[in-house]
Amino acid sequence: MDLSNQAIFIYVLAFASVFILINYGWTTIRRGWVKQEEHYDRVLNFQLLMGVNARMMMILTLIGIMIFAAIGYMLGGLVWFFPFAIVAFLFPFLIMKHLDQKRMQRLDLQLVDGLTTISSGVRAGLTLVQAMELLVKNLQGPIQQEFSQLLKEYQMGMDLNQAMRNASNRIRLQNYRLVFTAIEMHRLRGGNTGESLDRIAESIREIQRLEGKLDALTAQGRYQAFFIACMPFILLALYSLMEPESVARLFNEPIGRVLLLVCAMMVVGGFLWIRKIMTVDI
Repeated sequence: MDLSNQAIFIYVLAFASVFILINYGWTTIRRGWVKQEEHYDRVLNFQLLMGVNARMMMILTLIGIMIFAAIGYMLGGLVWFFPFAIVAFLFPFLIMKHLDQKRMQRLDLQLVDGLTTISSGVRAGLTLVQAMELLVKNLQGPIQQEFSQLLKEYQMGMDLNQAMRNASNRIRLQNYRLVFTAIEMHRLRGGNTGESLDRIAESIREIQRLEGKLDALTAQGRYQAFFIACMPFILLALYSLMEPESVARLFNEPIGRVLLLVCAMMVVGGFLWIRKIMTVDI
């Protein structure tokens, strides 16, 4: 793209920005900014308990979108400008989703050990709150963070049942919801809390065993999805070694860039589709 076309693009982009700003105003933009900032705060601080400044993350996201969009424009003009901007916009959400999923997996794996610790403390004569404090002292990782937050809410005057409901809503795992509901029922109606927690721990351990067996059976399909997604890029690299001039046309000509973009979108869609098929819930 020559200098005149670049100037025209900049003028059109500036005009579109001013037009949107005048017609929709600062109120709509500010409302969207606040909504997105609340989403960052909910995921990073309420769900992941990371203690990150949500406004700073919004500013970094905006800067990243501008940088990626500029890189895309310099590499391929308008063809890559918007894809790079969209990728930069979606990248933080994908990262947060990945962190959230990893944290949920660790929480699920630590639940049996946590229940065993609480049950042992109750059997030793400790109160339920003291048994939870024992869990916080002896275990590490996300389960320590969640129960530490639960105890902080309780120590600040909140009812323990309400603190457990808050933790259940924050964690969003069915096994934790079951545990907190069982503890709440025992506090209301009485019963052997240690024995009930042992039974729940045994049931969860069996569920995790079945899930592990299912993951082992579907591992081949997941790896095949990964190899299938990588194969087009490997073939493109091989063709670039055998026919460099022909492959260069895909990157230099507009129609070639469009074809590459469409192929990349199809590869990503196929990869996500296969992964969705291989995901089986018990």
